[in-house]
Amino acid sequence: MRAELEALAGAVDGPSAVDVGLEGALRAADVANLAAAYLDELSEENARTAVAAAHLAAGAARALCALVGEAGTGGERAEYVLKDARAAAWRAGLAARQADEALGGKG
Repeated sequence: MRAELEALAGAVDGPSAVDVGLEGALRAADVANLAAAYLDELSEENARTAVAAAHLAAGAARALCALVGEAGTGGERAEYVLKDARAAAWRAGLAARQADEALGGKG
């Protein structure tokens, strides 16, 4: 998870705001998925932190999806980029909900 967060926070050279927003949404969804996937291997305290991370990542993915939609320049490519961002936000939200459910079984 640390590597994903560091990559998300790293400097980006060259790509457009739409590309950066999409990449951020995809990485945030990956963080949420990682957090949810490893709950069983964590202590209860660390699992709670991972669930919080999943929710934060899901929120970030939703926010970046909104930014991608606002920054879109129109055209077919922009439509596909927005669909990808929406899919990432949905995936992150699903991971956060699954993390909540899994944590309920740990406590």
